Order: sequence, then structure tokens, then C-alpha cells
Amino acid sequence: MRKITLIVALLLGAVQAEAQVLVTENFDTALTWTVNHVSGSSANPGWTRVTNGTNPNCTPTQGTGMAKFDAYNIPAGNNYHIQSNAVNFTGANYRVKFSMYRDGGYPDNTDRIRVYYNTTTNPGGTLLGTVNRSTALAPAVPANGWYNYSFNLPANLTATGYISFMATSNYGNSIYIDNVMISQIAEDDAELSNLSIDVIAAQGNLPIAGAFKNMGLNTLSSVDLNWQVGGGEIHTQTLTDLNLAPNASYNFTHQDAWASVPGQYTISVWVSNPNGNTDSDDTNNYLNRTVSIASGSATRFPLYEKFSSSTCPPCAQFNGSYFNPFSEVQHDNFALINYQVNWPGTGDPYYTAEVGSRVSYYGVNAAPTLFVDSQDGTNFSTQQLNNDLTNAAARPAFFGLTAGHTITGNNISVDVSVMPYLTGTYTVHAVVVEKETYDNAASNGETEFHNVMMKMLPNPSGTVVDFVLDVPHNFELNAALTGLNIEEMGDLAVVVFIQNNETKAIMQAAYSDDLLAATQFESVATIKMLPNPTTGIVRVSSTKPVDVIISDVTGKVVLSQNAVTNNTPIDLSAFQTGIYMAKMISGNAQQTQKIILK
Repeated sequence: MRKITLIVALLLGAVQAEAQVLVTENFDTALTWTVNHVSGSSANPGWTRVTNGTNPNCTPTQGTGMAKFDAYNIPAGNNYHIQSNAVNFTGANYRVKFSMYRDGGYPDNTDRIRVYYNTTTNPGGTLLGTVNRSTALAPAVPANGWYNYSFNLPANLTATGYISFMATSNYGNSIYIDNVMISQIAEDDAELSNLSIDVIAAQGNLPIAGAFKNMGLNTLSSVDLNWQVGGGEIHTQTLTDLNLAPNASYNFTHQDAWASVPGQYTISVWVSNPNGNTDSDDTNNYLNRTVSIASGSATRFPLYEKFSSSTCPPCAQFNGSYFNPFSEVQHDNFALINYQVNWPGTGDPYYTAEVGSRVSYYGVNAAPTLFVDSQDGTNFSTQQLNNDLTNAAARPAFFGLTAGHTITGNNISVDVSVMPYLTGTYTVHAVVVEKETYDNAASNGETEFHNVMMKMLPNPSGTVVDFVLDVPHNFELNAALTGLNIEEMGDLAVVVFIQNNETKAIMQAAYSDDLLAATQFESVATIKMLPNPTTGIVRVSSTKPVDVIISDVTGKVVLSQNAVTNNTPIDLSAFQTGIYMAKMISGNAQQTQKIILK
């Protein structure tokens, strides 16, 4: 059996004269190209080199750097171009290739780049192509992420020339580009441009899908499409009768699906033998994707993180006209944390250093800013806010998450239970919020604020956990609630959530149950379900008959019994081992207890 390691070695080792590369720029060390502010009154530098992106959150597609156009902080109508150094063209056919990060924030804002060729250093020249930042605008793409683009230069160039990217701000999110290359166009060249394979997927038959592009001068009639998982079998499909014109793309789904089972894997996909010939540029033939296959899934409870301030007039408009009316209707369908920031001016009186840590974590530099499961959702539109919630809730979650907390005096204890359906390292956060505050009102006209962050447990870094699929994990967090901005101790709630620190993706969220709420009917010491942990049979220890409802970590009710009396056995042995929540109800009173089934 041939191995992918051999193929990759051959790909990396082959250097073809037909694919002569004139310029490469990956922005890993410095921004060496020339930046000019072409029009508009902004004092912003426009194009800079960064190692991490904010608004939207992203990292370089390869290497350590990328070029950023700061449209998020530049008023609409400002234009900046970034121009290459002089390039010597020697009479062949050439193209410029680059990667650009596309995102769905501010979907109607036409932040964009236009790519030009010019024989002088003046802005503009021959327009080669245009790419909008918004995924909803041309060329439309299905999801946030890096996409590769290429544009052909005028034919048979024999002069010294320049390539430039003209960026236009429409005051949406920022634009990021990386891996710019100017090279000669080869005769036969197929490029694997993207993979449509989720990085987390449920077990079962997983389609191997994506797109390739004809990067050669010749029409592409046939190509081999290949994939391999780890060092396993190589699956090859020969596509014929394509009639794919130069620069045209082809969306594919391989004839062989992958029969996946839970675990972590690397999928390698590559194209070969365009038109039955050796690929003239085999450096763009292959892509790898690391995939986690989950053993199950749970209903997602989205997390909303809002950065606002009582000294911020736009915050009052956003909250009063859009977010608060939306939240009044939808508040049961998501978890909310409101971080009060220390700007503009003196900032919100309830700002804390822990808020500052989350500001730095996301790179927030404007208020209001709203993240929906870590993706920008700052939309001044109630309809768009509803659409974002619908889309977020429709995505599966691969963690079950429950929590219960008790507050005794000024101390809080939070008991967190997680059922992971995949393996990996993630961070668990528990955040104490106050449901309504009033004393932080300042200058923007707002008089009450909701789910204001008071304390992060144990701190803003959270608790890093190495999860193993199908192995339940539970732990306890404790903190003193002294020296904070809490107005009423009886008005607190706790939000728990799981986050991927590498991508900032939110994996799951939940509200914690108040285990000592005023509705409980007996003390924790006198109402129990025993034994705990259990191998199957539990009994209620209570002086009163109770109705028992047992739910799994996804919130699904797995057992319900009415009027259970003291010492009556309840059989859980038919259920999968893990963590369950037992709710015991008598009249209008109730109490919740976590049960571990071994």
C-alpha cells in the first residue's frame, strides 16, 4: 500500500520550471510592502502586520503573521492600498494568488479589496478582481474562514510592474490577507482550493467534499481525486469529461464516504494527474484537515457575551432599541453575560480587571460588541439578532453540561458536570452574574442592566480540562463574593460554558441551578437520593412523598415517577453510565441533586 508520507515527500520535493514563482509574501516577519492612504479623513494607519486577528477572530492561515486592514475602526469611504515592491515580468503569463479571511459579521457592509496591476506606483491601474469581506457578498461563501483567490495578470508581460490591494472600509469587520504569491501560469495545474469537512462531526459515513480549481492554461478534462485517513487506505476517483475552463472551480463529493468512528484523525485530500499529465505545479495539490469524531451530541444552548458601558451612547441605542426587546422574548433560549467596560470616558463603574481579561481575550476595542458563541453578532437589527440565535441553536453541541450552585453568606460553590462526546483539551468557565443592576447608571440614559458579570471562577483563565469522550467529568469551584459590585446577593445567577482556547469557539453553555433556592422544601441534609454514586438502584430518603424527574446531561428526561415515598427503590441500571440530575418535587417546592451512575 502506498503511504501519504511518500506522496507528500514527492510533492514537496518536486520543483517545476513551468511554475516559476516571482514573489512570495507571507507577512511572517514584517510588513515590507508600501501602504498609502488614498482617500478619506481617517487617521488610522490602515494596513498593518498582526499575529492574531480580532473583529473577526482569526489567526494566520500559515506561519506567524498576516496583513490586516482595520475596517472595523475606519469610517466608511476610506481607501488604503498596500503595494508590492517592483516585480520584473519576462514575457510569460502570470497570476497573483492570495488567501483572505471571510466572515459573516455586518453581512451587508461592503468592506472589500480590489486587486490591481500597474506599471507605476500610483494607486489603481488594471483591475484584476474584487473580493468582499462579508461571506454573504460576492463571491459568496458558506462559512467564516480562509479562502484562496487568484487573478490572472495581463498576458505576456515584459515590463517592471506592481501588484496592489486597494482596501475600502464600509465600517464593518476588518480584512485579513496572507500568503501572497505572484507566479507563472503552468500548462496543466489543478489546485485543491478548500475542504468542506467539519472539524467536529458525528460518527458515521462522513462525505469527503470540497472544491478544486483549474489553475492551468489548458482546459481541464480529467483529474484524479484522492483521500486518506492517517496511514490507511488511499481512495482514488478519476473524474472525466470535466471541460473545466481556466480559473473555473469544481465542487466535488468523493464517491467513497469515510466510515468514521469516534476519535481524532487527520484526513489528507489531494488532486493529481490533471489531463492525465504530471501537474505543472504540485505545491497546491493537497490539504489536510484534523477531525474529531464525536460519539454523540446534545442540544446546543448558545452563549451571548456582550461588552457594553453606561457611558456609551451607542450602547444605549443598541440595548434599548434592539437587544433588550430581543432578550425579553428570547431570554430562555440562551445564556447571557454582560461585561461592563471602562470606556468611553470614565467608563462603567462596574468595570473590573476580570472584564478587562475578556476584553483582551477577544480583542474588543469598541462598545457595544456582542459575541454569539464567540462570533460577532453586533447587529442593530432585531430580525438579525433572531436569525443569529436560530442559526446558533441549530448547530449540534458535543458536550452535555449541567451545574448547580449554593451561596452561603458571601461564599459560592459551583458543582459542574460535563459529559464529553469527543476527546480534547477545553476550558470550562463559571461566571457569576447579577440579573439586574441599577447603581452603575451613568451618562448614556440607561437605568438598569442585565446579567452583569461580577466574578469569574476561579479566575478569567477558567479551568483547563483534558476531556476523554464518553468519560464524565465533574468538579467543584469555590469563591468568596466579597469586594465586588453586587447589589443584591439574592439576585445572582451562574453561567457555565466550555470554550476552545485555540479557536475561541464556544462548545456548550448552561445556567447553573440554584440548589438552595427558596423553593426547596427540606434542607439538603434531610432530603437525599442514596446511594450516590450508584451502580443502578437508588432510594429517596424523605419524610414526604415526592415526584422524581431524572434527566441526563443534555436535559432529556429519562425517568419520571410520581409520589415516591421514603426508601422506595428506583432502578437506573438500564441507563448509560454517567451523570444525571434528579429533581424531587412536592407541591410548589423542589430540590435538585446530581447522581453519578457507575
